[in-house]
Amino acid sequence: MSRLQGGGYEQRMSVDSRGRGGRGRGGYGGDRGGYNNARGAGSYRRDDRQPGRILRTWDVPSMRSRDEQNLRELETLLLQLPAPVRARLQEQYSDKLRDLNEIYLQLGRWPEAVFANPHTGQLYREPLAQVNCEQSDIALFAEMFSKTHTGSLLATRRIGIDGTLHRLSVILSHRTNSEGVPSVIGVTARVGKTVEGTLDSLAPDLLQCTGSVLLIGRPNSGKTTCLREFARRLSEDKNQIVVVVDKTCEIGGDGIVPHPAIGNARWLPVETLKKDGQMFNLQHERMREAVENQSPHVVIVDEISSATEVEAIRTMSQRGIRIIAAVHGGTLPMLLHDPDRAALTGGCHTVRTRFDATALRSVAGAAEWRGSE
Repeated sequence: MSRLQGGGYEQRMSVDSRGRGGRGRGGYGGDRGGYNNARGAGSYRRDDRQPGRILRTWDVPSMRSRDEQNLRELETLLLQLPAPVRARLQEQYSDKLRDLNEIYLQLGRWPEAVFANPHTGQLYREPLAQVNCEQSDIALFAEMFSKTHTGSLLATRRIGIDGTLHRLSVILSHRTNSEGVPSVIGVTARVGKTVEGTLDSLAPDLLQCTGSVLLIGRPNSGKTTCLREFARRLSEDKNQIVVVVDKTCEIGGDGIVPHPAIGNARWLPVETLKKDGQMFNLQHERMREAVENQSPHVVIVDEISSATEVEAIRTMSQRGIRIIAAVHGGTLPMLLHDPDRAALTGGCHTVRTRFDATALRSVAGAAEWRGSE
């Protein structure tokens, strides 16, 4: 991975026929897993030092084409920060603002910024002030935590910043005020960025195929960024209708007007319903609404997490709709062993082969013979 002039990063990766990442010379570590500095994006070659065959190498696109817009949206976030925190970011970390990933503030703690290493992608923390945050610092976000956001705030504990892709995750106190609403004691601001060209470089085949796609990855691995690219690229086709069902308003932003990063895709934000004192997210209802009211060819959904949402996905798939969804998970086997979400992959069933059955009968017969002695 190398730093490009004007910001952004270039990264080359490869995968062999056994699904393992690989490194060429000049890579970052040993012979198994990780990044590969192979020559040329999308090239195919044989590597005798690794098991299997290299299927594809590619270059991760830089963010240079969207740097101006990303920095302009970042300014919107920085204006909400306490003055000392904002000043330190702009003065001492001005050359790292493109690498900024999170900003963390909590009562009684030093404010921190989380950056991504431009060479390895590893996250690291930097203090923004050597003084503890006070209630007045958290109160600067009060306008965003207005009563209009109370429902979604209590349900997901996060909201977006209008006109941007940034997300605010809040830490709520276990105590409530006179109105029965818990007070905010901490804020984590997640910096959202637009990275165009991701799918064209990493997986152009997925843009041409007609099957459904399931993205599995850990938090902060880029799933939502890929979903935005799916929405933008697929909506360029005038022969199909693309609908984005936005559970947390991260794909299209948290404003009234969807963010331009999703192109011409139709945007259905998901609200939260309060019933019997409990909050319920209605993503499964919005998915059904997308099918019944929008007549889509493609539905894009983020963060599938419950059995009702999985059932809604199954229903849409049976109606011939292409689905592009993302779920949290480390690997495919992890997802297969999740009872609520395993159905997304078709499920996992135990079967017994003829050889196994014969072996079991032999063992049972031997045990019965020994018992008769």
